[in-house]
Amino acid sequence: MNFKSECMVESKEVGIAFNLSSKANKTLTLSAKRAERAKKREGKLRLEDHLKRFPNWSL
Repeated sequence: MNFKSECMVESKEVGIAFNLSSKANKTLTLSAKRAERAKKREGKLRLEDHLKRFPNWSL
């Protein structure tokens, strides 16, 4: 795969949906308020950060 096609793959976004526990929702809500971001944006940033830091994480 060349650099151009890698950039095209990385720039494509997909939507996902999942349920959070009430505790996780509260934590996310408070975090979003502190950062002055929408909760959806905060969740996206946190998930992307976690996946970058722990790409091979498993239980």
